[in-house]
Amino acid sequence: MTTLPDIPIGIHAGRQSDRLIFALIALGWIYALAQVLTLDTPGSLAQAGPGMAVFAHIKAQLFGDPFAFETALSFCAASTGNWGIHDVLKAVAMWLGMICAMMVPVLLVRGQSSARNPHTCSGVAGYVAAWLPFCALAVGFQWALQNADLLSAHALLRHDGLSVAILLGIACLYFGSYVFAAKQTDNDTEGLTSFRAGLALGRRCLPCCGPLMLIMFIIGLMNVVGMLVLTGLMVLLMAARSKELSLVLSVGALLWAVLLAAV
Repeated sequence: MTTLPDIPIGIHAGRQSDRLIFALIALGWIYALAQVLTLDTPGSLAQAGPGMAVFAHIKAQLFGDPFAFETALSFCAASTGNWGIHDVLKAVAMWLGMICAMMVPVLLVRGQSSARNPHTCSGVAGYVAAWLPFCALAVGFQWALQNADLLSAHALLRHDGLSVAILLGIACLYFGSYVFAAKQTDNDTEGLTSFRAGLALGRRCLPCCGPLMLIMFIIGLMNVVGMLVLTGLMVLLMAARSKELSLVLSVGALLWAVLLAAV
């Protein structure tokens, strides 16, 4: 009688968490694309932010109309400040989707799983939970901007002064990260072995990647091209673990603010 070799339980836990990570990433991007495809607003999707002209072309090819797509299925909150409970839930879902699409990929480069110290599903859940306060603040900020009529129908901030203020704040935060960064050992290489470990990693990622998430207000909350670029930047930021990159981001945000102020 042959017996199967024992497989360490950590391998099963790692595989389950890896499936959860990829499922969350896929869900986030699918939701973002669903918002774009069901967005029914005046004007073209090219007005949804830099790079979005390509989606206006896709809509023109698929539906024969680059300006509007009539649908009974809407994934977007109301474009005014008059939100009902459904609009609040849609805004929460949008930001949770962006966190899954943009922040969960960081887990692929931080806290690498191993058979001895695997990621666990509870660890991944803890990481996502660490971003919930940011999600709540972002939803509140979005509502305040729409209530003040400062967001376009495509959820693009249309107040240059506020855009400049956001960029200057981001520049200061990353310059502070560069100046005050101290060499420290990370324990996330041990894997997300528990909800608490995931929560700790999420809290470490918040000050590094949270400021970049705020740029979505400037380039458009419906801008999936901008989401893709920012995701790459955040993954690079967390993978490189270099304070010099914080300086580069600080200078970049400062130059962007100067250009906006000068126009």
